[in-house]
Amino acid sequence: MAGRAVVVGGGGIGVASAYYLTRSGWNVTLVDKGGIGRGCSYGNAGLIVPSHSEPIPGPGVIGQALRFMMKRDSPFYVRPRLDASLLRFFWQFRRYCNAAKARHAFGALLSLSAGSLELYEELRRDGDADFFFERRGVIEVALTEAGLDHFRHAREALDAEGFTTKLLSRNEALAIEPALSPNVRGGLFTEGEAHGSSFAYVTSLAATLEKLGAHILADHAVSRLVHDSAQHMKGVELEGGETLEADLVVLAAGAWSRTLAKPLGVDIPLQPAKGYSCTIDTYEGAPSYPILVKERRVIVTPLDSRLRFAGTLELTGFDETIHGPRYEAVKRAGCEILNTRPPMENEEPWSGLRPVTPDGLPIVDWAKPYRGLLVATGHAMLGFTQSPMTGKLVAELASGAQPSISLEPFRLDRF
Repeated sequence: MAGRAVVVGGGGIGVASAYYLTRSGWNVTLVDKGGIGRGCSYGNAGLIVPSHSEPIPGPGVIGQALRFMMKRDSPFYVRPRLDASLLRFFWQFRRYCNAAKARHAFGALLSLSAGSLELYEELRRDGDADFFFERRGVIEVALTEAGLDHFRHAREALDAEGFTTKLLSRNEALAIEPALSPNVRGGLFTEGEAHGSSFAYVTSLAATLEKLGAHILADHAVSRLVHDSAQHMKGVELEGGETLEADLVVLAAGAWSRTLAKPLGVDIPLQPAKGYSCTIDTYEGAPSYPILVKERRVIVTPLDSRLRFAGTLELTGFDETIHGPRYEAVKRAGCEILNTRPPMENEEPWSGLRPVTPDGLPIVDWAKPYRGLLVATGHAMLGFTQSPMTGKLVAELASGAQPSISLEPFRLDRF
């Protein structure tokens, strides 16, 4: 039976959870320590791409990461420090860096991603989320022959999952996207993928939430989760001392979820992974398709009147400062695959902390032994891609309904 719910976290996962809970009859309050959508939803790459639902751990990842660590402007960095949780994270992470576990994780992530893409269409069709969204497909480009060889293998796997793909020669890639540099060696085009403004999506869905009767408390930090002696959740306490009473608490606070759960003895194995983006005004001849360059770990995304370069993964704790050389490397890598250097007008630098788990899969599960505490976090770089389906699953769990997909891969106790 629906009752009162507090959702902690005003990003894509939290707002979607609040939306579907409200639609399911819950009396919802959404609370966030900052502005709604002002975390990772604000400056992420803007992709909704089920075809790229790969987990972070995989074959060869550790060796590649060690090579990256030798470069000051590399797309991957770990700040050396004595941190027991970080050491434990890496010890667990290495167990998942093999082909079998990566294939299993891809299938699980794909179920979340593909379901979300259809829900985005539904939200837009119903008028509940009005935001820049295009479903034109995505181009991944290669700068080397090795990159092209990777595409040939990747295409077989994607086609087996039902995606429609096409290997592109250099000329074919330039014909589809004239903004590409002639230095690209070729590409892989995947039909049906989407891109859009994550921030506009979150704020639009939040506005719908309020129209439906939900309450939103922005700029209100949660200091602790409240429960009784029988381990039943009773709500959350804000930093000012006010208590928001609830029968259900949804912890969707991204990288900060672990901090809030820890005093309860609930261990959520997360690390905050910093990413950067640079957003500029669009210009004549700018790309019209989202472009991925895995060899440079950068994404270039057209966002209506703006263009965004996004990339990097830094494990530096909760430090959101922008490291100049790596930020400049993101811009440089993005410009490298374009045929002209953008004018870089109205440049907006950004950094945000993505919540990453050791196996690269999110957590969508009850936090036992507590009754009424749901965890929805750990989506890493796929938060925008997987937002609506995660929110729907949260509402289904809370209401006792049959989940739309199997939640076995997303259990909290799998670690």
